[in-house]
Formats: sequence, C-alpha cells, structure tokens
Amino acid sequence: MIAQVSGRLAAKQADRVMIHTAGGIGYEIVVPLGVMERLPAVGEAVSLATELVVRDDGWSLYGFQDEAERRFFQRLIGVTGVGPKIAIALMSALGVERGARAVKERNIGLLASVSGIGKKTAERLALELADKLGEFEDAASATTPAG
Repeated sequence: MIAQVSGRLAAKQADRVMIHTAGGIGYEIVVPLGVMERLPAVGEAVSLATELVVRDDGWSLYGFQDEAERRFFQRLIGVTGVGPKIAIALMSALGVERGARAVKERNIGLLASVSGIGKKTAERLALELADKLGEFEDAASATTPAG
C-alpha cells in the first residue's frame, strides 16, 4: 500500500494532481474537489494521505487531506455498488462532514443528487453506513491544510 505521498506539487488538473517526490518519482493522484481547493500553488511542498486501489483494469492512487478523509473513502468503497469514482464524487459534492451527516440521517434525496448515485445506491449507503460514520461528522473542524 502507498499510504502517503509527499513532495512538490508538479501539476493540477480537474480531478487529479501530480506530485514529484524527492526520489524522482511522479505520482498521479485523484483527489476530491475539497482537497483540490486547499492545495498550495504548483511548485510548493505538499503531503497527501493516499489509498491505492487495484482493479482488473488498472491501479489508481487517491489522495486526501488527512487520515480521516482517507478512512471515510475506505468506508464508502466498502459498500456494495460504490466504487472509487462514486466515493470521490460524493466527497467532492458534499465533503466528509456533510456526506457523513446525509448518510447518518438517511437523506436519500441529498445522496441521490450526487452524480453517479441513484436512489438504490443512496439507500444502500444509508443502510450499510448510517451507524458507522459518527467519527466523521466533525471532520471539518479537525481538517488542516495540505502542505
């Protein structure tokens, strides 16, 4: 597993960044919108908590501001029918705190408003995770900027 990547922010794209490490390796990392908005300028030092997802069609690295965001992502992709793309879409649209609250309160309408999440997937998220996300409801107050 690649649990953290630290280095120089080399590039920003719509949903991913490139981080060059001191060892000369460039990592392409998919990030939620909230992480993208808090990143420093290109060329600055940055550190992201990461999750490596290995699938039949390839390996992808996902980046997060901190361990709490990474754990939230892990919980989301543990739900049947929720892959990394849907988890990133939910985190981008709602953020960790609001997303956790929507699941806990079983707010199917709000969850289903996220691109890629239909009513059945929203119901499954609420059913499987409603009692397991309490630690994330105050995540916004504990989040610190990357870098």
